[in-house]
Amino acid sequence: MEINEVPRITSEDLKQLIDKGEKVVIIDTRKNNIYNEEHIKGAINIYYNPAGDPMEREMTLTALPADKLLVLYCDCLDDSESAIMALELRSLRYDVDKVMALSQGFTRWKELGYPTEK
Repeated sequence: MEINEVPRITSEDLKQLIDKGEKVVIIDTRKNNIYNEEHIKGAINIYYNPAGDPMEREMTLTALPADKLLVLYCDCLDDSESAIMALELRSLRYDVDKVMALSQGFTRWKELGYPTEK
């Protein structure tokens, strides 16, 4: 599967799920210092570092719940970094319907004025 085939969710649809109280795990794939500056409210940070230890990242990813929707985001307008990590999750046997990339990432979320935190 290619990164353009990873299912996407819009910021509007994600916000609706959050407002309805759906169980969603939001994952910020940006560097820790950027995450610390500002991120989607409630998001956890798992930095996508292609040069990092793949075993360490795999251990972190396998600790994520398999029964909740996982939404990954980055700063990329093409969602490339979050989509690559979504593919990694799928290779770890996460359900294809439970792993999505946020379309247009953090940029779009902020444009819409949705909640962020520092």
